[in-house]
Amino acid sequence: MSKKGLRVRVPTNIVRNSDIQIGNGEFQLYVKLCFLRFRNYEDDKITLDHKKLMCNLGINDSRTFKKRLSNLHTSKLINNEIVKLPRSGCIDIEFNSKMLDSKHFTLMNAKVFDYIDKIDEHAFRLLFYYKSHINKDDKDKDRSFCYVGYDTLVKNLKMSKKTIASANELLKKEKLIKVEKHKLCTDYQYDENDELVYDRYNNHYKINNEMF
Repeated sequence: MSKKGLRVRVPTNIVRNSDIQIGNGEFQLYVKLCFLRFRNYEDDKITLDHKKLMCNLGINDSRTFKKRLSNLHTSKLINNEIVKLPRSGCIDIEFNSKMLDSKHFTLMNAKVFDYIDKIDEHAFRLLFYYKSHINKDDKDKDRSFCYVGYDTLVKNLKMSKKTIASANELLKKEKLIKVEKHKLCTDYQYDENDELVYDRYNNHYKINNEMF
């Protein structure tokens, strides 16, 4: 089945690391598992060829793959712990359905998986994060772009500014986002030192329409 028109659906709190803290590698794996669950008629138990999945995600080391699965289990996103990977055959993954019981989801076109070999897990996570703040269906307000600041990204995603900048360059190179710099004059707000905040720069991130 073609991925055209298909979307992967991930709880927004997981996208933003709001109350469940997982690394970007674990996030990328979880997103793929969510899509496989969707393709499996949303059955919480899926059977998959782990070597094929590793190849699809560009994971070369089985220890890395196993560690990411272990972290998903520790975070209670999946119920079963994978103690050992078989040399051949398939593994079972059992989703924790309670973690998927959310009122807010971030949807991304399944074409995003075509870019896994072109962008890293940090860029992958950022793309979802930006998308989680965009609602093009809101006619009352212009929400065609996301304007999250670097400091917020550093705090929420536990990424350095250098990593964020590099990830943005990858996303721009693949034409997945456009970045517009905007200078903000003072709005008469004060920082924690009771000093006026002014002349701040706030990027506007626009996502390729194909990802909607």
